[in-house]
Amino acid sequence: MRVLSSLVVFVGLSTATSILTADRPFKVDETAASIPEGAPADYQTDIINLTKSESSKAVVHLSKGQSQRRNALRTRDPITAQDFFECATSGNPPAASDCNAVISTVRSTDQALVIAPGACLLFQFNTCWGFFCSLCDRLGTDTDFIGSQLDSAQTLCVSGGSAGTIVGEDAPQWEAGFIRANGQLPNYQADVC
Repeated sequence: MRVLSSLVVFVGLSTATSILTADRPFKVDETAASIPEGAPADYQTDIINLTKSESSKAVVHLSKGQSQRRNALRTRDPITAQDFFECATSGNPPAASDCNAVISTVRSTDQALVIAPGACLLFQFNTCWGFFCSLCDRLGTDTDFIGSQLDSAQTLCVSGGSAGTIVGEDAPQWEAGFIRANGQLPNYQADVC
């Protein structure tokens, strides 16, 4: 019995070690996601901080009306247990085809990432900027999860002709979605942290 228990512990440790030392490189905190081979020529990645405005990569803080609308969304049946979404009601939306290119390129990256609190990864292609932000705490994730969240934002908002954001309210909190190129990122950090 002890041999079997030792074998189970060894297999568990071996599996954990293989996950940590997998071929997928980890990018830590202030490093943008990699650009995979075969990505479109105009595809770029970047990282910005939600608390700092940068030219052409500004963060928009929500107005009282937007906060009230978002709070009303919380009282409805959410798309998942503790997530909410908001689609933009004005402005020029990104092209759905550009956002689909962002999603497929993000997913093909196959990369594990650790994102600092308040940091946002940007995935840029033509008219569409996808983003994924860690809101409250340091967040470990991968490009497959990010691609899934971007796919949800595309389905809920972009395919209907709007930019949009999904916010995960459970720890570790995050936001993901799409804006028009050079648009302003939404910032739900103060609302969920």
